[in-house]
Amino acid sequence: MCIFDKLTLLYIENYLLFSVNNSELKIRTGIPGFDLIVDGGLKEGKTIVLSGESGSGKSTFGMQFLYNGALDFEEPGIFVTLSQSPQELVNDFESYGWNIAKLIDEEKIMIIDARPFRMNDEVYDSGDLLYETEPFPFTHLTQLILQGIKKIRAKRLVVDSLSVLSMQYGNQFNTRQGIQKMMHSLDEQKCTSIFISENLDSRTPPEWYAASGIVILNHIQKTNTMERSIQVIKMRGTKHSEQIYPIRFNENGYQVLHPRLQTIS
Repeated sequence: MCIFDKLTLLYIENYLLFSVNNSELKIRTGIPGFDLIVDGGLKEGKTIVLSGESGSGKSTFGMQFLYNGALDFEEPGIFVTLSQSPQELVNDFESYGWNIAKLIDEEKIMIIDARPFRMNDEVYDSGDLLYETEPFPFTHLTQLILQGIKKIRAKRLVVDSLSVLSMQYGNQFNTRQGIQKMMHSLDEQKCTSIFISENLDSRTPPEWYAASGIVILNHIQKTNTMERSIQVIKMRGTKHSEQIYPIRFNENGYQVLHPRLQTIS
């Protein structure tokens, strides 16, 4: 097994990406190891769904995508939170050395607080309106996002998570329709998006049908440790590996581990 430090790994990855795919512009996630398995990156302006169980690292993957975009690729990004408060998010990711607050001040990252209960209290002044009218929350959320994209000229977007909206409705068709309309509105903005969802039951999530790509995060317990992995099961118009790859958290966030490119713990 070959062992490389972070800088060496990134150099090798950049070389391989340039060699394999230098004819088509892609949006680099900047997550070590991931861009190699999606032919150099994500297609500009498309939406992928990132699914996994609670605790699988979905929010970390999403924020790392935005952080790398703002810091390394001069691409501002928006994080839409439907569960945690913005301050909680900023505090949570300080452990990786990510100064999200500084990037927010510089308008390189924007956090939109779209928690449903907060919108009830501060926007609608009606405790039932948000939950009785199915299409309205998606319309409102889309408008919040479009305003944010215009304000900071965002090129990247993360919505965490669609499951919070989907759980409000019993009609899966209406949920799917609302998500499709929101994704179509974003297509026109050329903003590459990651929509986070949770694996809540055995049914196929409605957002899977509408998205251009689907990425699954898994974590299972083996003996006394948790083994984490990632798999790309759909990526329209992009060559990609369907292999299951192990992933690791370190002091810098996510890393996708390849058989011949392992990093120092």
